[in-house]
Amino acid sequence: MRSSQAGQSTIEFILTFAFGLSITLMIFNSAMNYATGYLVHYATFMASRRYLTADTFLGTIESPMMALSRGEENARETYNQYSLGIFNVPATAFQINPAGNTSPQEYLTVGGFTLYDQTIDAIGKVTGQSKLELVSESFLGKEPTRAECARRVCNAITGQDSCGITLDVTLFDDGC
Repeated sequence: MRSSQAGQSTIEFILTFAFGLSITLMIFNSAMNYATGYLVHYATFMASRRYLTADTFLGTIESPMMALSRGEENARETYNQYSLGIFNVPATAFQINPAGNTSPQEYLTVGGFTLYDQTIDAIGKVTGQSKLELVSESFLGKEPTRAECARRVCNAITGQDSCGITLDVTLFDDGC
């Protein structure tokens, strides 16, 4: 048995350095996941907010879905302004839970949400190629459009769903 310990400190350094580097990379990757999550939350909130406040301001009874489709386009445009592709979050990850004909149980789930995946570690050696499935939701509830308010007022006054242009529907306030 040899009593010489030459090279012992080199082996200790290599093992300690590899462990320290992997911990540092794991902390860095976690910080990037948190930062990406915050940015995705903000982008989802801003896009959902733009969708939920969209209105054509026409007030015509015949075009209630026109405001909603334009609102979805505006929401996607707002979401894409944040360039989340840099963080491996595709633009297609953002989806709209539409307002349309929602029941009272689904009313508060109207808005936008983003489903995306992120890697757990940067190298892929600690956890393999496992990915986190993350969700960012912004369900704020949709105020009725002016067209929907006009339809409700028309129905309250005449009992019909369509008044055409014969009835002036200016009786609604603060979202019907």
